[in-house]
Amino acid sequence: MNQIKVTNAKQLVAKDSIIAKAETNDCVVYATASAFNLTYDQAHGHVRHRFGRKDKRGTGTMEIVQGMKELAESKESINGMYVKEILSQPFKTYHTYGRDVNRKNRVSTFIKEHSQGTYFILVSRHALTIKDGVMIDNINKGSGSALVKRAFKIEPVGS
Repeated sequence: MNQIKVTNAKQLVAKDSIIAKAETNDCVVYATASAFNLTYDQAHGHVRHRFGRKDKRGTGTMEIVQGMKELAESKESINGMYVKEILSQPFKTYHTYGRDVNRKNRVSTFIKEHSQGTYFILVSRHALTIKDGVMIDNINKGSGSALVKRAFKIEPVGS
């Protein structure tokens, strides 16, 4: 079994951030920073503005989904990147016992099926980024076994 590569988002985007040292419940800030190639401090401002996040509080799933839909529909870019596609309830179809069964993807399965590109991923009460098959997560071991609730494909403008 292949091990999922996990990059620590804290070391990647927040190593010099004073704001990050004082924050909690900020996985959406880390996911936004890594998906849109921002620093933690830049992402912190975007998440507050776009998703209504309050300092030291988590960000609501519905606020994230609504904000991402608005970004996709308006084709607004953040740091030259935009939300190209929304994968709502990503699942895989298995043929078992003579019929097709749809099952939600785990993050590990999603990575195998989407090994190229950048994805902003929502799982239950958490957010992370997958970039070219590597999970970027502020949880050290990563969230590979979590079920993917929503996925947003992030691409450079003009692609």
